[in-house]
Amino acid sequence: MRLHLAAFALALRACEQPSSTPVASASAAAPPPPAALASAPPAAAPAPPDLDLAAVQKALKCGGEKTGACGVLAKVASCTAWNPSVPSGDGRWLGHGWLVEGGKTTEQLTLVRARRVPTNEVGPGQLGVKIAITDLGKQEGQAFEQADRVIRIFERSDTPPRSSPTLEHVKQRTEWPESSAMRTVGAQVYALTQNGAYLCEGAKRTVLLVQRGSVRGASADGLYAELWPISW
Repeated sequence: MRLHLAAFALALRACEQPSSTPVASASAAAPPPPAALASAPPAAAPAPPDLDLAAVQKALKCGGEKTGACGVLAKVASCTAWNPSVPSGDGRWLGHGWLVEGGKTTEQLTLVRARRVPTNEVGPGQLGVKIAITDLGKQEGQAFEQADRVIRIFERSDTPPRSSPTLEHVKQRTEWPESSAMRTVGAQVYALTQNGAYLCEGAKRTVLLVQRGSVRGASADGLYAELWPISW
């Protein structure tokens, strides 16, 4: 009987001793998850075509005019590529614009701003700038009243006085309706406004602007402007 009890005790102690080979945990035994595939960067949109100058001139029934909307288009025919990324990073232009709506043309004072921005604030294929196109209205008082005088001075290749309320207003203005921009196939600047706006550089560092209206195709509706640099 004692022998049987001794053998039973030895067997019990052997069962209680830990195994010399540890059991792998379920998490260790499972294969590592596959590496996450890096998402491909979004493809850049193709460059838009240039302004169809001949079609717009035909829609406006231009016949060699040197002023107004047709005058702007005549200058666009020989304009060059415009660089909106000015040295200061914040360029501003002022000029005469002609707004065509349903066959009616209204003259307005037009402003353009080009503000340099980091590339992470624009989409693939877009320029590192934001373009703003707006008008200078009567509510701006002296800035509006003296704008024509400032533009005439620029047209004579003279320098307007620094005390000009028009210059001060344009330089200090903070509200701008900005849009992204791209290069067209022919290197014009295409601002991504509601229906698109084309900008190029004319003589004497001017900027020529053609902003299409709400109706595309054969319609001549839109804004046509020649602008002079205020700051760059």
